[in-house]
Amino acid sequence: MNKNTMLPVVVAALLCITLTVLSGCAAKGAPVGSGGSLPAHDPVALRMLLAEMPKGAELHTHLSGVPYAEDYIGWAARDGACIDRETGRISAPPCDDSQAKAAGAYTDADLWNHTVNALSTRQDRRDDRMWGHDQFFVTFGRFGTAGDDKGRMLALTSRQAARDKVQYLEVMLSAYGPQWVTPYADTAGWNGDPEQTLERLRDAGLFEDMPQARQTLSDWDSKRRNLLGDGPGSDVKVRYINQIVRVVEPAAIFAQMAWSFELAKREPLVLGLNMVAPEDAPISVRDYDLHMRMLDFFHKKYPEVRIALHAGELTGGLTTPEALSDHIRKAVTVGHADRIGHGVDIAYEGHARDTLAFMRENRIALVSLLTSNEVILRVSGPEHPIRTYMAAGVPVALSTDDMGVGRTDLTTEYVKAVRDQHFTYEELKHAARNSLEYSFLPGASLWADPDGFRMNAACAGDETPDGPCRRLLNESEKAAEQWRLEKRLRAFEAAR
Repeated sequence: MNKNTMLPVVVAALLCITLTVLSGCAAKGAPVGSGGSLPAHDPVALRMLLAEMPKGAELHTHLSGVPYAEDYIGWAARDGACIDRETGRISAPPCDDSQAKAAGAYTDADLWNHTVNALSTRQDRRDDRMWGHDQFFVTFGRFGTAGDDKGRMLALTSRQAARDKVQYLEVMLSAYGPQWVTPYADTAGWNGDPEQTLERLRDAGLFEDMPQARQTLSDWDSKRRNLLGDGPGSDVKVRYINQIVRVVEPAAIFAQMAWSFELAKREPLVLGLNMVAPEDAPISVRDYDLHMRMLDFFHKKYPEVRIALHAGELTGGLTTPEALSDHIRKAVTVGHADRIGHGVDIAYEGHARDTLAFMRENRIALVSLLTSNEVILRVSGPEHPIRTYMAAGVPVALSTDDMGVGRTDLTTEYVKAVRDQHFTYEELKHAARNSLEYSFLPGASLWADPDGFRMNAACAGDETPDGPCRRLLNESEKAAEQWRLEKRLRAFEAAR
């Protein structure tokens, strides 16, 4: 029996193992999409099955956090870079006495292990509640020069997406001019008046570097495509979300926002923006209301620019009760977030039920990041609020956050959703569909009813797009990707 004839037999055997509804399995096999549940008690078979499941999109993933530490070390070795023996930080050559050549890590087990641990949360110290939080965020300052080549990072990200059966990525990165915003923010300052400050930023020349920044982003994207060729990951669609670092003073925050809204208006590859860095950092907490008011100001000037926000990446004891009480609500009501990432502290929010109702009524999605929440916040299992959001009718999708730092991937997140949160296959399928429905891709949705996933009349009942359906798919990037997911899901389910 050759490998082609063995495949259906292996698939059928795997399905018999993984589905708990076994009636008729020996004869035919119960289709995954027919209501069969996915058992948490058989994690090996479960992962084998979910590794093949089409997952739609990754909506909350930071480019610098995608590569594993081993990838960064490999790039550093090829670049002739150095590794700090104490901190594990990567830097350009020549190496001084406190550093080792990165290439030497391949033959020095202590250096290799120390660096991998320094650049990730692999060495997870469960005896220290704050270790995961602090270690997670400190890694980003250690990637150093190994993270300079964004094209190769994007190629790796696309290949990993293909491995996870992901077809679309919205990648968070920082696309700014050569001077970032520092000189313009210093010149304009911040006097509390957003109109005056924006005018001073324009006069200072903030947007003069925009053509160069757009070209740099285009170069990164071109290198990604060139490195991929027609290999794995080449059919993954990629768009970008510009990052605003929230742990700086108001003048720099405002300048980043002004730049990011204008960039998203001008550059088709950039679909929106997000604020990043620890939500419990001193400036993040002190100026949270101010940041939301700034977003409100820019939203009124750029209503077409989409906003995703980290909100509620907090838990009890991490910060003050006051800070825990309103970040999610203000993100969606004042900051105009179209979707939020994390949302962990919902139980600590004042008027939490009203916030959930607002999200449901306004179709504001939660992108849930199960491994990240466990590593950073020590929130998992029944303490995690993902089921609370779902019970309230809030749309939910799954993503990885920083898969390399957190030592995960999207398949692991789907497995965790089943084993820790008791997702059924239909709920996983719903999350995969949500990942495209609540993406920032332009165009009309394939779904007339995104809750019940009743298809747009133009395509309803079509296995192959007819004239009206083909016009919709040609005119809408979103509908085209959703159609592609449905086709992949049908093939996945038919094979099982």
